[in-house]
Amino acid sequence: MRKFSLFVLVGVFGWAPWMFGQSADSVTGPKLEWYVGYSAIETNDHVFQFRGIPVGDLDYDEKGRGFDAAAILNVRRYFAIVGEFSAHFSSNGFLIPVPTNCSQPPCASVTQPLSINPRMFYFLAGPEFKWRNRTRFTPFINGLAGIAHSHATLTTSGASVDLSMTDAESGFAVAADGGLEVRIAKRYSFRGYLIRSGAFVGSPALPHQKVGAVGWSAGILFH
Repeated sequence: MRKFSLFVLVGVFGWAPWMFGQSADSVTGPKLEWYVGYSAIETNDHVFQFRGIPVGDLDYDEKGRGFDAAAILNVRRYFAIVGEFSAHFSSNGFLIPVPTNCSQPPCASVTQPLSINPRMFYFLAGPEFKWRNRTRFTPFINGLAGIAHSHATLTTSGASVDLSMTDAESGFAVAADGGLEVRIAKRYSFRGYLIRSGAFVGSPALPHQKVGAVGWSAGILFH
């Protein structure tokens, strides 16, 4: 019995460093992590101004697709600092009637294509809280703040008229994300989360615009 007890004690103390080492790694995590992922957003209440002509509800309601990239500095077991850049792109196409040049009205009209191609960029940073544990699953939430920049180009080209106009806006932005990390391998995890953001952008024509957005992002986290 004594020999068996001694064998158990030796085994426990022999395996303890390995076991605790594994647990500590999974709980504390690496110092620095990188994330790259695909994302999609839908915005609302955003009005573009093209030479004083307001054009609303044509920004990202259909095809606001893009990417996110982030650096995550793990300061404590449950606390990190995140720096994030994201870009989203959309395209809207229409056919519009354009009157032709004539000397005697009424003048006939022709139909030609018109396109609006918005771009939205976010530069954000802030705290992130992770529930690190001894499983593969790590839930997290964060709150970010920074700058949003929107840019859109309106173009139409045809037999009647050729026209190209742009609108650019910048302002303060905030975002709240929440999601889950799933460890795939020692150096990689899947990271997916929901996005809720708001931006206060302005241009000379519209100095104060509040733009809300909802969306999601999914990609790979590199440890």
